[in-house]
Amino acid sequence: MLLRENVALGGLRQWDMKESERETCRCENQLVRPDCQVYSVTDSQSVRLNDAGSGHSSPYYCDRKRIKLQRLKQLTVFSKGTPHTFIPIDRSPATEEMHTTFSSILHREPDSYKPIAVVHSLSLATSLSWPTATSSMDEWVTLADISQKNVPFLWVGPNAAGHLKPPSQILNQGNNALWHYTIEMAKEASSRELDALGMYNFTLQAGSWDGSYYGQKVVLVQAMMV
Repeated sequence: MLLRENVALGGLRQWDMKESERETCRCENQLVRPDCQVYSVTDSQSVRLNDAGSGHSSPYYCDRKRIKLQRLKQLTVFSKGTPHTFIPIDRSPATEEMHTTFSSILHREPDSYKPIAVVHSLSLATSLSWPTATSSMDEWVTLADISQKNVPFLWVGPNAAGHLKPPSQILNQGNNALWHYTIEMAKEASSRELDALGMYNFTLQAGSWDGSYYGQKVVLVQAMMV
């Protein structure tokens, strides 16, 4: 949304959507409606190929490489000259196909000293499993080390739970569990020389649509924080 300078539909592949879907999925809905999220942009190259009038011609758009392992499953990799890519993960170890994709992106960069930054997060997708999170850190750091590239990692912690979180999820995904997960995984990240960014305090008093996911204003600020 930021890079395309399109807050209304910038997070979606609107070229694949019907007019009625584009109208329904505007603004907040592109983030909170499951039927809209299926159109989420997963790589910058598709924007270049299908939306020539997008913000990538503006001074705010840079050619970058990104791989994102995040909340709903994702890893993010940045480096000049390579489009960003999202790798969906919800377990550790991830599939061999995901490992291959990650490694192939790293090897596109001929300069072994140029940083290729990775944003890594894994929380609600694994029910805040501490062993799975630490295993995932080790898994992707090991792959990065094998590549012999300069790959700094940023571990991003989960959002706080909103008051609309279903009672059935409060015990395992309530704020007590989320806070302890945030603190302990930040320690684990630090012990592996990874940077860590917590989202718990930032979202603690923010309005959530369903107790787990937040709207456009929160997501845009989080993107700028990262």
